[in-house]
Amino acid sequence: MGKVSIIVPVYNGENVLKRCVDSILKQDADDLEVILVNDGSRDGSQAIAEAYAQKDPRVRAIYKENGGVSSARNRGIEEATGEYIRFVDVDDWLPMESTKLLVREMESSGADLAIGDFYRVVDENVSQKGSIDKPGLIDRRQYADQMMRTPADLYYGVLWNKIYRKDIIDRYDVRMDEHISYSEDMIFNLEYLIHAKTISVLKAPVYYYVRTKGSLVEQNMNLNSAVKMKKSVIGYYNEFYKSVFDTRSYQERLPVIYGYLLSFSTDALSIPFAPGTRKLGEEQDAEIHYSAQTGSPLILGNYLGMRLMSRYMNTIAVKHALDIGEVKLMYALWKLGVPSSMSEVCSVSGIGQIAANVSAARLLASGMIRRTGREEGKPGERFVLSSEEMENELRQMEEDYEKICFEGMGEEERTRSTEILNRINANIRRHIVSDS
Repeated sequence: MGKVSIIVPVYNGENVLKRCVDSILKQDADDLEVILVNDGSRDGSQAIAEAYAQKDPRVRAIYKENGGVSSARNRGIEEATGEYIRFVDVDDWLPMESTKLLVREMESSGADLAIGDFYRVVDENVSQKGSIDKPGLIDRRQYADQMMRTPADLYYGVLWNKIYRKDIIDRYDVRMDEHISYSEDMIFNLEYLIHAKTISVLKAPVYYYVRTKGSLVEQNMNLNSAVKMKKSVIGYYNEFYKSVFDTRSYQERLPVIYGYLLSFSTDALSIPFAPGTRKLGEEQDAEIHYSAQTGSPLILGNYLGMRLMSRYMNTIAVKHALDIGEVKLMYALWKLGVPSSMSEVCSVSGIGQIAANVSAARLLASGMIRRTGREEGKPGERFVLSSEEMENELRQMEEDYEKICFEGMGEEERTRSTEILNRINANIRRHIVSDS
């Protein structure tokens, strides 16, 4: 996995900086550098940034005179040494698998840009947001047509739900415009997209975005002021579409392109009664809290292991519009390795029979599992996992799980730990697995 430079512009962020940086350092990714660019803060942000830099070699704390968020991001780009670049705002934070998932999209597809859904946080409420319905690789023209449907959508305009190739940024000198204070991130994206041939769409949340007081959305601008500011952006917007479409196609889309001037951000609020909104901490990637200091390490290990595996399964479920029970059912079929009945799947996975039957019906309809008929001497129909893509994701999930479990261990320690775990598992199996 290529090295990722994560750039965080900081201005008077002492109250939220720790949450932001901690979420980055907990990323389930191999090679990170965190560039904290303090843009002349007048609070304790610099001391916090320097403390992180002293404690963790992945963190670099940079101080500059105040010049605005665009100049801070540009300074971060100049300092970055990674193959990929991400941007994170100091008010916000990242889900644990966020960077790993985006990098995998880039490396598996060869795309020039990867974009993901995000969690929208308002007060204590959170909801998942995304504007492209289907995952996978699309070209620049397809992306442009998707963007025309909701041109002012945060999903397309912001930096933080995307990952960029550093070589494209450097080769074409793509930078933030430091002379404007509105949609500077949209302009950066439009200039980058002119040089991006393909975009990979990830249907999993990669960011927690917090709406803060004083933002442009919060100010509730009138139509005249919004149009005035957007006129400074429309030139970039126009040039992007000219570069994507031929003359005829461009002319056909011109009314929609200039409709951007009158479109408002589709930054819909997360409100308690809106569909899909949950309390913060109830979302599928919520932080795991466990403060017990006493008790059996084996029991604690099993508990944390199940929580970690559930987190990985939740990510797969979100990506494929499944529920976690369906992922558990497919995982059980994959681990069984032979055509199996629903009763056998229930025994392995812990899923109830009724729930398993409902999940199986949905998975059969989608083609992710298939029937193999009945086997002589065995009751019930047999099923197997039939999705090669899902099999690969489940295999990757196990590899990710083991990587975390054995982190920091040498080969000898890992071998010895595996031997001990195998003996523990054998002891447990003797007591809970039927001989029949």
